[in-house]
Amino acid sequence: MIKLIINSLLFLVLSSGFQSKSNIENSKKEQNPTELTIGTKYYIKSKFLNEDRPVIIALPKDYATSGAHYPVLYLTDGLQNIWHVMGTTEVLARTGSIPPLIIVGIESTNRLRDFTFSISENNPGSGGGKNFLEFIEKELIPYVNTNYRTNSFKVLEGHSLGGLFAATTLIEKPDLFDAFIIMSPAMWWNGEELTQKAKSFFKENHDLNKALFFGIGTYESGTDYGMRKELKNFVNVITDNKPDELRFEHKEIEKEGHMSSTLLSNYYGLKYVFSDMTFPEDIYENYSDIKFLNHENYIINKYGKSAKQAAEAYVGLALSLREKEKYQEAITVLKRSVEAYPFDVGLMNLLANTLELDKKIEEAISVYKQAIETSKKYNYKRELEFENQIKRLSKK
Repeated sequence: MIKLIINSLLFLVLSSGFQSKSNIENSKKEQNPTELTIGTKYYIKSKFLNEDRPVIIALPKDYATSGAHYPVLYLTDGLQNIWHVMGTTEVLARTGSIPPLIIVGIESTNRLRDFTFSISENNPGSGGGKNFLEFIEKELIPYVNTNYRTNSFKVLEGHSLGGLFAATTLIEKPDLFDAFIIMSPAMWWNGEELTQKAKSFFKENHDLNKALFFGIGTYESGTDYGMRKELKNFVNVITDNKPDELRFEHKEIEKEGHMSSTLLSNYYGLKYVFSDMTFPEDIYENYSDIKFLNHENYIINKYGKSAKQAAEAYVGLALSLREKEKYQEAITVLKRSVEAYPFDVGLMNLLANTLELDKKIEEAISVYKQAIETSKKYNYKRELEFENQIKRLSKK
């Protein structure tokens, strides 16, 4: 019954208070056409590739004003994949499932050459993967770090031959990236040679601390042959020789083929890579302010000051604490939620109400005043509601 009440209150708080900041801002502007861009294309002069390689760099929405440093997602086949990746990262970051990311889409000019580390007799022109990795490590990453506010956390994502490249990079340069999203990888390359290399690699690297996600569509092959089977062979090597600090997930995307599975593999991959952002169960079961704040500081230190929980997570935790009459603890959670979502008057309203329950009337009035200013700024039209709350509290 208590859980039902909490869920109902959570719905009311979020549906009445949480709105898209960009939507509110746009409603205040004149209806003039505005061009929206997905990113900026640059040409990186590469001595390793002996060409000017085009890359597309897309920045988080609040990059210009935040002052934050961001994790970077390096995306192979960037021109093809950046469209859906941008949409997914925007939704996941806005809802607190992942931190905002800088996305670097590397355009492909010769996939067979760049994504394979060994030469195949049946595939002339293959085997240039080492040069492509040198380009990424020694030219592209330094360029991005020099010109943008990055933090140290880097993710490499690739599909098909790009997935083979990402998996090979893990083995060839394990310290270069912190996480890998490997989608429908071409593990068949040269008789599954990478799976053979993986056996000694995972046995020898006991302290490997990475997050790995493997995704593939169920329509890509049967379970006993082809790409699904070849990927399973690779994953089995990890299962049999798993380093203690390694996190990995292998997910088959139902009723999706080789080209369509990338959308959901990217979605689930991003959520998995950053799944350590979510509250551990111990915070719900044995809450303390120290545990809560330590976890928030952990995700901020690892992923940048824009990292946050979903608004629902803060509200759900706070309401569960209120049900136990742990008002001061709920206030700690809600103050953090307002810090994370400074445009959300619903969270301010809940914080002020909780302060009132804890007999902190002056603090509650102060929060309602903050809510009034925020409502004016974003045109929420809730000023009268909060003014009435202040009048009511002033009589106490």
